[in-house]
Amino acid sequence: MQTLQNKSGSGIVTLPKADLDRDEVLDDGEIPAEQNLVVDRLGRRVYLVRLVDDGHIPNPEETEVVERLAAQRLMQQDAFGRMGNAD
Repeated sequence: MQTLQNKSGSGIVTLPKADLDRDEVLDDGEIPAEQNLVVDRLGRRVYLVRLVDDGHIPNPEETEVVERLAAQRLMQQDAFGRMGNAD
């Protein structure tokens, strides 16, 4: 779990270096000086952080977690798109 930190009145959080390495963000083991990010507020206490890659902002719809959530939502609906009952 990360800790929200204060920097000049803004909240900051760190990204684990191992995750950045796995996503091939690091340059010779170091964080690039000019790595741009896009941060979107999705809802109350929910944020999405995307790292820009050569001017391209990753589409969250192309991630496994969003695809899984969409599939779960579809499975909960009936043939008319209404949410099913737990009964």
